[in-house]
Amino acid sequence: MNSENHSVLIVDDDPEVRKLMADVLADEGYMTSVASNEQEAFAQMKKHVPDVVFLDLWIGEEESAGIKILGKIKKINDEIPVIIISGHGTIDAAVHVIQNGAFDFIEKPFVIDRLLITCQRAIEMYKLKRENLYLKNNRLHSEIFAVGVSPFACSIRSTIEKIAASNSRVFIDSPAGMEADVVAYNIHKKSTRKEYNFVYVNCNSDNPENFANDLLGTEKSYGRLERANGGTIFLEEINKLPKELQRRLLSFLLEEKYFCGNRSVYSDTRVICSATGENMRAAIENDLFSLELFYRLKISEIIIPALKNRKEDIIPIIDYYLSKSERFFGLPSKKFTENALVILQSYSWPGNIHQIKNVVESSLINARDSDGIYMDEGVLPPELTNSTKDKFNSLNIAKFITLPLKEAKENFEYDYLQAQVERFSGNISQTANFIGMERSALHRKMKALHLENRSKIKKIK
Repeated sequence: MNSENHSVLIVDDDPEVRKLMADVLADEGYMTSVASNEQEAFAQMKKHVPDVVFLDLWIGEEESAGIKILGKIKKINDEIPVIIISGHGTIDAAVHVIQNGAFDFIEKPFVIDRLLITCQRAIEMYKLKRENLYLKNNRLHSEIFAVGVSPFACSIRSTIEKIAASNSRVFIDSPAGMEADVVAYNIHKKSTRKEYNFVYVNCNSDNPENFANDLLGTEKSYGRLERANGGTIFLEEINKLPKELQRRLLSFLLEEKYFCGNRSVYSDTRVICSATGENMRAAIENDLFSLELFYRLKISEIIIPALKNRKEDIIPIIDYYLSKSERFFGLPSKKFTENALVILQSYSWPGNIHQIKNVVESSLINARDSDGIYMDEGVLPPELTNSTKDKFNSLNIAKFITLPLKEAKENFEYDYLQAQVERFSGNISQTANFIGMERSALHRKMKALHLENRSKIKKIK
């Protein structure tokens, strides 16, 4: 791990110990600060919050001074790892300080390697906790996957509840931009592992060696798989996992352990992964991914359909982000006009939910200086408005100008109804409601126009 720019606070009343530790850590690239007592320690923390604290157990005349300082640090910031140091080390003392919230306990005189490894692991854990806190407080801490009225949106919550309770490994077949990591996180937070770490990993890496060290660790550092012990690790784009790491992951799934040099690593970790079904099949067929590993990962499966196959969810998802615009974007909430909503509903959304979120945010930014609550099509990106114009150009009057009225009317009705039914993903009830027809009358009209036999138009009762 690169220790550069990580800060360490050393609290010890022995100036020689402070200097020795500061020199050793500075040589490794850490930024160090020192304090000889409680007052100096908190004065230093006011100037800069450290990434890790080394704290002497016995400061001054008071044997338990370090424990009191530890408690005060934890009240200020419970996430900062505190490593207790003492020349009076016993097993009872080590257990006691860890029960009081210390990350670890090191005896004096120090073994330099032990000092550095413990510091490195403490900072890695601190970084992971901060990552998890960010994820929980932002995008992952939502239920966007269940927003909408499609069969998928209506059933996914119960699916997650069942899978979460089973503790099985899960493969999520998801197109890009459908927030598979949000689904994975919700499986984790509804499971018995919810009190432990949820660790995110994207397997699409340009540097296999660094990626392997980050995922599995080294002899001297924890990897993400080890840091997920007790919790869940989510492997996005699993089809991109290098072949050598596939072999090691398979060994881990079979034995719940793997080796980093001479270090044997055990980890009770639930594995959830995702990829598009198409990419996964291609990787297996081209011998780029182990079929045995795939079957070990796919104990349970969730298939997330692309938005183009659940268009009835588009407007509810847009409304979800608009209603929570303060939380997601730090912008006041607004609404789209009917004309803008038609464009939004008609667009194909190749980037799926992630693209919707970006479009809502950019629209709110574009409309920031307007006083009204409504946003028209002028705030939308050009790719949306141009796409919709192209799609509805087929309804131009020019194509009907040479036809008799009856035939032109039938042609127009055919194109119009086809566009509306596709807009609502084949949901006849929603289409009928929007265009102002009874559902039975719409069925008859579609049958008369031979629209019901078109393969891409599905009937939803």
